Amino acid sequence: MAITLTIDPGDLKRATGFSKAVAKQLPFATSVALNDVAFQARQSLNGATNQYFNSPTKFTQSAFLVQKSKKADLTAIVYANNQQGRNRARYLRYGINGGTRVAKGFERFFAGADKDGTLPPGTALVPTSLVKTTAQGNVSVATLKSISKGLSTTNKRGGFFVGTPRGGNRPAGIYRRSREQLFPYFIKASSAPRYTGRFPIQDVGSKIVQRQFNQKFIAAMERALATAKP
Repeated sequence: MAITLTIDPGDLKRATGFSKAVAKQLPFATSVALNDVAFQARQSLNGATNQYFNSPTKFTQSAFLVQKSKKADLTAIVYANNQQGRNRARYLRYGINGGTRVAKGFERFFAGADKDGTLPPGTALVPTSLVKTTAQGNVSVATLKSISKGLSTTNKRGGFFVGTPRGGNRPAGIYRRSREQLFPYFIKASSAPRYTGRFPIQDVGSKIVQRQFNQKFIAAMERALATAKP
């Protein structure tokens, strides 16, 4: 007793044609799936900033963008905004990788403004309770303009002083003059601030890929085969 297996030549021809159609549409369907998943990852990363950062700005909540893949280059990239050639989202790397913070814009501006050399370039400044900050902890532009304007005066009852005050063993910083007294606005930090990485973008992105790529690929292939020209 035996079992005979055979296949109809017509079925084989149709199967061969189907295989060729799949091979032809494979790059396109893969690119579509990659882009769909990349945009999902972008949405998840932007949303996750609310979880891992304290009161993130609207810019931070929309910092991640997508560089789409193509049939000839099956690579989709989710990246932080680098608008007009400037890495506006570079601060995110400290939330991701941690490390020593570089000098902020206002710190670079005031570095060297002292006459005694106690605030060299790269000096980190810590705002005191006298400084108004935004919800994100940033120094307001109005405050920086006020200090900058106040540095142009030597009036003992007004303006600002940058450097190390004489007497009293007070630290170097930026002080406001008022009624012949100095009130600290910024104090020189003993060392540059260091951050601990807390934004797991790889984990967030990997979960999206694992959950959605197969589904997106199958859907993209079905659409490609259904709309393919004979």
